[in-house]
Amino acid sequence: MGTSSSLLDENKSNYIKGQVDEKFKKFAPIYRKQYSLAYLSQIQDELEQRKEERTQFLKQRALPESGKVLYEEIVRYFDDGRKWKDRYIVMRASHVLECHESYKAFVKGAPPTLRLIPTGGTILTTEKKYMEMIDQACPCTNNVQEDFAPPVADMPGEYPVYLRLPYRRDSYFCFRDENSQAEFISVLSDCIRHQNKDFLKKKTCEVKAFLKAFQLYREENDQYESWDMLIGSDMRGLANLFMEDLMPYLEKELQPCMKSKRADKRRVWFATVEAAYFLLQEHLRQRLTTLKEECKDMVKEQEARMRSDMDQITSSRTFLESKLRAMVAEPATKYCTEQVQPYLPAVLEEVMGPISLGFTEARDLSEAMMEQLCQDFEDADQSEELRQAMFKMSKANLQSCYDKVSGLADHIQELQQTFNYCIKGLANSTEIDLKQLMENLEYTFELLVRKALEDPSTNLTMAMQKASNRVLKQFDYDSSTVRKRILQEALINITLPSIKKHLAPSFKEELPKFEQYIFADYSNFISVENLYDDIIHQILEKDISMVVKEAANLKKFNLLTESRYNFSVSSLSSTPPGSAPSSPEHLNTSPSLRTPLPPSPLLGNGITANKSATVHSLNSKSSTLSQALPVMGKISDEQNKTLLEESSDDVFATAETSTSITSAEPKPELITTTIATDVIPTPVIMVTEATESAGTSSSPKGDDATFSDFANKSTIAISPICMKTSGSSGDPAETEDNSKPAVSSDDPAQIKAQIRDESTYPIAVCLSIEDAEAGDIYKEFTDKQIMDLPEKASETQSSPHLEEETSPLGCVKEIRDLVMEVIEVEEVLQTCKDNGEKVQMFEEPEAIV
Repeated sequence: MGTSSSLLDENKSNYIKGQVDEKFKKFAPIYRKQYSLAYLSQIQDELEQRKEERTQFLKQRALPESGKVLYEEIVRYFDDGRKWKDRYIVMRASHVLECHESYKAFVKGAPPTLRLIPTGGTILTTEKKYMEMIDQACPCTNNVQEDFAPPVADMPGEYPVYLRLPYRRDSYFCFRDENSQAEFISVLSDCIRHQNKDFLKKKTCEVKAFLKAFQLYREENDQYESWDMLIGSDMRGLANLFMEDLMPYLEKELQPCMKSKRADKRRVWFATVEAAYFLLQEHLRQRLTTLKEECKDMVKEQEARMRSDMDQITSSRTFLESKLRAMVAEPATKYCTEQVQPYLPAVLEEVMGPISLGFTEARDLSEAMMEQLCQDFEDADQSEELRQAMFKMSKANLQSCYDKVSGLADHIQELQQTFNYCIKGLANSTEIDLKQLMENLEYTFELLVRKALEDPSTNLTMAMQKASNRVLKQFDYDSSTVRKRILQEALINITLPSIKKHLAPSFKEELPKFEQYIFADYSNFISVENLYDDIIHQILEKDISMVVKEAANLKKFNLLTESRYNFSVSSLSSTPPGSAPSSPEHLNTSPSLRTPLPPSPLLGNGITANKSATVHSLNSKSSTLSQALPVMGKISDEQNKTLLEESSDDVFATAETSTSITSAEPKPELITTTIATDVIPTPVIMVTEATESAGTSSSPKGDDATFSDFANKSTIAISPICMKTSGSSGDPAETEDNSKPAVSSDDPAQIKAQIRDESTYPIAVCLSIEDAEAGDIYKEFTDKQIMDLPEKASETQSSPHLEEETSPLGCVKEIRDLVMEVIEVEEVLQTCKDNGEKVQMFEEPEAIV
């Protein structure tokens, strides 16, 4: 494109610097205010201990170091001398492309001849499409015969790659085979996506302040729509904004050159634009760096007041928000109801369609690769070859998935008349999330397979198949979570600008009047514009959440409801290191939606919800349903152990049970009787409906001393399977091997010790009514697993990186509820003893004080 040193004379350079100073002078005060607000928000989160939590089940590999090499190859490169030469191309984890003179120069540590940051780049593979983009960017396109792109006839290969960069010179590469071209494009495309979005996704004060200041600066110039050139770092995004306003000046100044008969018009134009862009960036970098240092010093001085006056600042902000809401809420709600809400379902369909196709393609690709591994490696002796194959799996080309996502551009065109939205940023963000999810799946599968290889007795094929099934189910959950987040953010970004643009004429001049409600001491900590945006955002977000939730309830695009995977008991033997205990290794994939059941109040500090299933022990003779169940024979220790190890399905206890429960009696009663002396071969079930109050439930006494919360719930009572207990005649209970002494049922301490010793015996657990009717009552749990259920249920709500310790009870209400549960249990036991019934006491491993 030629040199740029002589393209800008002193007058042009001074004009560009003056424009930067003038525009930056307007931007700087907005940035300072937003920096204080972002820092205040950070301190408030710290004081209130608020943390952003995102639940995912697939494990994520640690981020590679920025210097790690992702791609290195000898590639034909078109240099400044307009000649094709061999260059050693290296792309690192910092997503920067380096062009070295040779491989020897790279090994010796010589600096690269070209270091290219491909922010905003566009990759093309045909000269025709590339020249179409050049004609759109250059004002001198009429009757121009110029050899601008590299001549096709002189190319050393049949597979070229054109890299088009905004405001900078383009780069050209050439390959001899299609596979090499595809590999290069895959890595380069990933670098472009990360360079575009990684900085803007950071949660630092600088990034938050810049994004909000950038938005408010554009809105002051009546620019509310999204902008596709907000990419890269804060300096680059601001430079792109200023450069856009500078382009008309450059076109005017170069008009004489553009009208001449020179054969290199395009080269002169693009070289001049590049020189102006670099000058603007350099001048802006100095101003922005100084501004950031000033803001850091400013918040250090303000921090003491922020911490000491946080309550007063919050109260003042709340008062101002109420004033603003009284003015804004009604017109904003009306516009959303009339002009936005009717379009939301259509926007959802247009956006989520291509995105879901991309994720589905990724899932199918992963499933096919894992299935191929299961077929190719059946012998544990091939462990090294298997590791190499899994490494190749991590380098899979996802271009077919990206092609599905790129269909967003075609789908969204129908909505451009209503909402002026740039889809390129959404596509880049979606592709980054998609690739990350694929890497998580591969890494989780690798962890499970490696653990299987450590055990020589493991059947490798079966272990790999189970690992494949597990990670695919985890992928389904994580995919649904990621896509719902993408969808909510996209719907807000698409519709919010139109609302603000519509309301601006009515409220833009009114907002400064609300400054009078802010104390002078807190003027740096409260922003009328931010509160105004928050109110509109909340109104819109309410409608969008309803649309997304409705789509999930209808199972559109395989979106899952959050309650489906809130509770599960995974097989710990195949859980990868560091994964969440709630990781759904074998989630139940039955067509009916299943939601979790809160833990029983006898097992933890929780209260059974209404219409839940609670388990009790019944006499087999009092159950009318025992004859309808299949007979289960006695299970030995070895059989029990084998059954537990080979079980591949997790058991789900659900809270939302069917309301249409048939029973022989109009009001079935919950009955607690003595367990027979012999082993009960058949589990006994009794279903009871929820009653209106504890006083109306059936009980031996009929007064307050009823069965606590159990009398108010729809329950399923299941007798323990294969557990020997003391009989009614007072004979001592025998152990399985007859080697342990008899234990009297009247001694709670001895019974407690006995239960701990016999921790491998399956006992009764909480199940849903649907599970019991479907035969899932034969799922087996040990008493230790049962005691751990409340902890597992609580861990499900947190992120995968959990600590082993549980937080102590620090709430008076929790302590009070815990004491009430202990009292209720004692009342139940006392009631049973008064009726002459022998009660088998199941105590937790640790005494609750």
